[in-house]
Amino acid sequence: MFGTQKRGDYPMTEIQLNFNNLSEVEAIFSIFPASDKYEFTAKKVFRLKYHIICPCGTEMVHNGFDYARKKSFGKVKIGKQLCKSCWNQHHEDKSFWKKLLSQWKGMITNLILTLRDADVSWDIVSKIMNFIIPFGKTKAMTLFNNRIEQFEYPQDNFLIVNYDEQHPKKGRMQKFRLTLLNYETKVPIAEGLFDNKNEETIKGFLQEHLDTEKELIIITDCDRRYPKIFKDLWGSKLIHQKCLLHLNKLVVKDFGKTKSLLNEYNKYKILNIFYNRRQEIKFLEKLLKKQDKKTFIHDKEKKKWINTKLNDFREYVKKLENKRRREKKNLSQRPLWKAKQLFNELWQQKQLLPKKAKERLKMIKKNWKFFTAFYAVKDCPATNNAIENYFSTSLKTHRKKQLRTDKGLLNHTKLAALKRAEGFTNPKKTILQIYGLFKLITV
Repeated sequence: MFGTQKRGDYPMTEIQLNFNNLSEVEAIFSIFPASDKYEFTAKKVFRLKYHIICPCGTEMVHNGFDYARKKSFGKVKIGKQLCKSCWNQHHEDKSFWKKLLSQWKGMITNLILTLRDADVSWDIVSKIMNFIIPFGKTKAMTLFNNRIEQFEYPQDNFLIVNYDEQHPKKGRMQKFRLTLLNYETKVPIAEGLFDNKNEETIKGFLQEHLDTEKELIIITDCDRRYPKIFKDLWGSKLIHQKCLLHLNKLVVKDFGKTKSLLNEYNKYKILNIFYNRRQEIKFLEKLLKKQDKKTFIHDKEKKKWINTKLNDFREYVKKLENKRRREKKNLSQRPLWKAKQLFNELWQQKQLLPKKAKERLKMIKKNWKFFTAFYAVKDCPATNNAIENYFSTSLKTHRKKQLRTDKGLLNHTKLAALKRAEGFTNPKKTILQIYGLFKLITV
């Protein structure tokens, strides 16, 4: 034996050093209890330094050791004491060994979570793990599933929530993923996988995960069923904001791929109600004036000219978008008074618009309070982008069709929620470092 060492004035397990472990003393200290009652001998035995008193009243004596074992990691010597009067045995505390094994398990589990988050298949996960330690696919899946099952969706005192549905497939079978998101934290409140998304399914899901007695602000897409569902559940205690970007998508869809400058102009007049599209409208107005002044020999020439100008316009729109992206700006939001003014102007002129545009204006008029709720509520978003972004990162398009079971789909979405809530933090120790700790104390 070379000597013993303690760490400063702190009560620590006494480490008996030799030439082989002298340089590793700091690492060894990190393993054992912060108590001066224990020692780790030069022969790698962990035990109490003093003799304990047996229940029969006799002082026990040190009596060798037992092994604590773990396949692929070796075995560690755990001291024991014996009463020579009644032959009762006392086995030393081995919680340090369990703690070290738990660190290893946590490290490996986090590695598996990271690999699965990157869409690595279970077969490849198993092959990667075998480079570290003998590891079967079943064991990897068990560690993953156990960790996922431990995760609970955060239940904060939320006021603003996003709600939406996604449509993944289990093989060829259509499923429906219902999701509630805390708008402030951007972390899911709850998720569920269902065979349908009828009113009763949506009601049941909302009732299970939200308090219908509390006031709430909820943002959704433009599904016409939602206002009735929310009124049935919350009455007047809920404020409902319908997503303006979803509305814009519906407007774009109404007009389809326009082959007319006038249709493009009418489309942007509607898009201009809530977001400032004045630059695009001015550009189209100039093109329409040119068109009115121009004389065409035949329709073919006119169509060619219009297509050229529409392409010019789309290039202009793209330039505006790129400029906003470089400047990290969003489309300018209209103040409420301006939105009202622009809508009223269009409403007065609706007879000049195509049928689908008129129907869309009627829909906006009917849902006006749902499209403008955010104006009256501080920090309320005008769009459902938060949950759309969550969907796009948590279950990407190509993965929707790859997951074959309900459990696989749910685990994948829960993994995304876990990542948002807790994150995949950088490990405090590497796999090599933790494995090295085992080598220091095992025989």
